[in-house]
Amino acid sequence: MVYKWFDYMREEYGNKIHGYVIMPNHIRCLLFVTEKSPELPKLVFNGKRFMAYEVVRLLKEDNNIILLNYFKAKATKKKAKHKVFESRYDSLIIQTEKFFSEKINYIHGNPCQERWGLAENPEDYIYSSASNYITGKGIYGVDIMEF
Repeated sequence: MVYKWFDYMREEYGNKIHGYVIMPNHIRCLLFVTEKSPELPKLVFNGKRFMAYEVVRLLKEDNNIILLNYFKAKATKKKAKHKVFESRYDSLIIQTEKFFSEKINYIHGNPCQERWGLAENPEDYIYSSASNYITGKGIYGVDIMEF
């Protein structure tokens, strides 16, 4: 679902995906957003909405009543049947090579943190752009940032 969202942003708006990591309960990504793109709040809102519908569809397909009921109980708006994602998100503007390096290293190091224990090395975690930067190959192609 995340990769489909990335593809959509690239195809529809010419946005670039410079880095990402998909974690068990959050996603971190470095995006270049073009003038053709909706503003970031709307872009993120639309992405979450698209992915939430997909999550609910897949849970229904799997007849996962426990998770469906959990997401249903989280829904607070009258029209909403389920609430899959938190409403908030964080964003920073990256203007320097140093800041980009800090952020990409943090993102790629996420799965290796002790609390997650998902990988020994950043490039070993497949749901990340770390291998794109380290080995030149990953499961999803990113727009490598070169300074």
